[in-house]
Amino acid sequence: MSVKIADVVLSDAARTYDKKYTYLVPRESEEILKSGHRVKVPFGPRNRRTAYVLGVRDICPQDPSGLNGLKTLDPLQEKEPLLVPDMLALLEWMKNRYICSYGDVIRCMVPGTLSEKTRAKTVRCASLALPREVVLSEISGNRIRMIQQIRLLQLLLDVPFEKVHELTRMAGVSASVLKTLEKKGYINLFPREVIRDPFDHRTIAPTFPQAPTRDQKLVLEAILPCVGSGQAREYLIHGITGSGKTEVYLQLIAKALEKGFSSIVLVPEIALTPQMTERFKARFGPMVAVMHSRLSAGERNDQWKLARDGKVKIVVGARSAVFAPLPDLGLVVIDEEHETSYKSESIPRYHATEIARERCRRRGALLVLGSATPSVETYWNALKGNLLLLKMQQRANSLDLPEVITIDMREEIKDGNKTLFSRCLIKEIQAVKQAKGQTLLFLNRRGYSSFLLCRDCGYTMRCPSCSVSMTYHLKGDRVICHYCGYTVRRPDVCPRCRGLDLHNFGTGTQRIEQEVNDLLPGFTSLRMDADTTAGRDSHEEILRRFREESIDILIGTQMIAKGHDLSGVSLVGVLAADSMLNTGEYLASERTFQLITQVAGRAGRGLVRGRVVLQAYDVDNYCIGMASRQDYESFYNQEIRMRQVLDYPPYCRIACLNIGGTNDRDVYDAAVRVAAWLKSECQTATGNISGSCSNVLGPARAPIAKIKLSYRWRIILKFHDLDRLLPTLTKLEDGKRKVTRNKDIQVSIDIHPLNMY
Repeated sequence: MSVKIADVVLSDAARTYDKKYTYLVPRESEEILKSGHRVKVPFGPRNRRTAYVLGVRDICPQDPSGLNGLKTLDPLQEKEPLLVPDMLALLEWMKNRYICSYGDVIRCMVPGTLSEKTRAKTVRCASLALPREVVLSEISGNRIRMIQQIRLLQLLLDVPFEKVHELTRMAGVSASVLKTLEKKGYINLFPREVIRDPFDHRTIAPTFPQAPTRDQKLVLEAILPCVGSGQAREYLIHGITGSGKTEVYLQLIAKALEKGFSSIVLVPEIALTPQMTERFKARFGPMVAVMHSRLSAGERNDQWKLARDGKVKIVVGARSAVFAPLPDLGLVVIDEEHETSYKSESIPRYHATEIARERCRRRGALLVLGSATPSVETYWNALKGNLLLLKMQQRANSLDLPEVITIDMREEIKDGNKTLFSRCLIKEIQAVKQAKGQTLLFLNRRGYSSFLLCRDCGYTMRCPSCSVSMTYHLKGDRVICHYCGYTVRRPDVCPRCRGLDLHNFGTGTQRIEQEVNDLLPGFTSLRMDADTTAGRDSHEEILRRFREESIDILIGTQMIAKGHDLSGVSLVGVLAADSMLNTGEYLASERTFQLITQVAGRAGRGLVRGRVVLQAYDVDNYCIGMASRQDYESFYNQEIRMRQVLDYPPYCRIACLNIGGTNDRDVYDAAVRVAAWLKSECQTATGNISGSCSNVLGPARAPIAKIKLSYRWRIILKFHDLDRLLPTLTKLEDGKRKVTRNKDIQVSIDIHPLNMY
C-alpha cells in the first residue's frame, strides 16, 4: 500500500534546523496537498510550527513499521499553495546564493501580512430574490406601493447585485427600507468579497499607443520579435532623460499580453510607483496590480493574490515586486536599473536585477534594463556582448537636453556671497517665476544642518549609540541620528564646556527651505524628503500639489531626482553637487554623475528647453564636468580605466564581511581570526590567495565604526569566481562561532555590496 509523504521546511528555523523534514500526509489532505502549500507541523514537544511543502511523493514501504518515526502534518487549512512553481524553483537557488535560510527567502516571496488570520474584505450587497418579471408584476399591480421601495427595486432590475451603501445612496433611502424588502422576500442581503484596490478612488483616463520616434522604433524592432520566443534574452536600453523609455516598455508589454504572457515592471522608489502604475493602468486597465510596502496589509494581500491567481497580467512595484507570483512570466522591465535601492540591505541581501535575471533564465523570458546613466558594470557587460545594448539619444519632445550652467561656489564666497544660493541661481529662479515656470532645488541631505558644533571647545554632538554626528532638524528643535533614530532636544549650551557658542554647520533640505523663504519672499515652496513623506500617500500628495497648485519651488533629496515627469519644471538647481564625492567608496564618482544627470533631466520636459544651475566647490573634478555636459560615454571611459587600475568591479567582484559586537577589543580579535581563517581557506581552495578565487583585505574599522552600540570591523574580499568562493563563505556562516571563538560576535556577509559603510 502506498503512503504519501511531504518534504517541508520551517518558516522560522534557526540555521541549525534549517533543512528539509519529512512528514506523513493525513488521509484527508492526500488529494489536495501540493508543493508550495503552507502547513502546520508538530515540531518538538507540544509545539506547532508553520512550514512550507517543497515536495509530495508516494512511497510503498516494504516494512510499514519504518514509518513509525514520522509525524503527521496537521490537516490542510488553505485551498491554494502560497509558493507557486516559479518561486519553488527559485527558493533553493536563493538560499545558496545569498547564504541564508529557507525562511529568509520565503519571507521575500510571501507577504508577511498574509497570515492565517488575515481575512478577506467583504461588503454587504443586495440582489433580487424573485425573477425580474415577478418584481415588475408586483410593482405594476400596486402590491408594492412605497415609492422608496419601488426606487430601490428598480435599481436592482438590470444588475445581478449592488453594494448596499451604493444602493441606499442612489435610491436616497435608509437601510431600514432594505430590511423591510428582505423580510417581504423581495431581495437577498449577503456579504461579498471585494478586492482592496489602492487606485479604486481614482479616475484614470485611458491612453493609446503613441507613434514611436525614430529611436523608439529601432529599439522596438530589436526586441519585439523576441517577446514570447521562449528564449531568455537581456537588453540594456541606454536612453537619455526624456527619450521616451516608458512608451517602449508599454508597447513591449502589450506584445507580451498579446502572446499570453505576464510582465513585471520595477521602479526604484515607492514615490515613483503611483505615477508609473497610473501610466500602465491608463493603457491596460484592470490588468495591472501594484506592489510596494506603503500599501495597507489588506491591499498588499489582495494585490498579491490577484497576481498568484492570474487575474492580473502586469505587476508594477518597487524592489520586492520582483517576486510577484505571476504565472506565464514573459517579460521583466527594470527602470533606472542603476539605482542602489534595488539592492536589499537586510537578509537575504539580494539584488532585484539578479533575481529577475534568474527568473527570466528559468522561464525563457526577456529582461529589459533601462537607464539614462547605466551602472558601470552593466554598461561594461553590454559592451562585452553579455546583453544587447540599444540607444535612445533624442528626447521624445524633440527638445535639446537642458543647458547646464556650472557655478564655482568658492568664487561666490570670495565675492561676499555667504548664502547657499549663487547669484546666478537666484536670478534664474526669479526669471522662471516670471515666465510662469517651476523650479526644482536638489540637495542630497535632509534635516536643517549636518552637525552641531561648539566653537569654544570644538565639541561635535554625536549619537551615544553610533559613531556619527547627529543631524539638526528645525521642526521640533531636535537633533536626530539617522542610523538608529535616537532623538534629543537641541541643547542651549555645549554639553562639554557649557559654552554658549553652539552653532549649526552644514546644510540640509530644511535649511534650504528656510533660505528660500528669506531670499525669495512671495515664492511658494514644498519640501520632499524622508521627513515629509513618512505618511502613506505623502509622496503623491506633494507631487499633486506641485503640479496642480502652481507651486514655484520643490525642494528635495534624491527622491525628486528619479523618473518624475514634471512638465512645468524648466529650471533645476543642484546645490553642493560635489558633496557625494567624499564618501570614500569606489562608487562615489559613479553615483555623483548619475544623480546629477538624473536630476538635471527633470528640466525641460514640457514645451520649453530647460536650464540647470550646478553649484559645486570642486568644479574641476572630471565627474562634475562630464555630468554638466551629460556626457556618459566620456565618464564611463574615464571611470572604467580607474576601475581596471585599482582592480574594482567589473574587473573583480567584492564581498564585504562586517564583524560586530558590544566590546570593541573582542570584535577586533574576532575579525583577525576571521581574516586568518579566510586566508587559510582560500589558499587551500586555490593554492594561491591572490589567484582567481579571493584576496582578503583587512580587518579595518568600518567607515561608521559603531551603530546601535555595536562596534564594527570590516573585511573585504576581492574575487573572480563566486561559485568557488561560496562554499567557503557558507562554511564560515555555519561555523562562525567556532571561527570567532565568541558566541556574542555577529558576522554578516554581503556579496557585491553597494553601500560599504
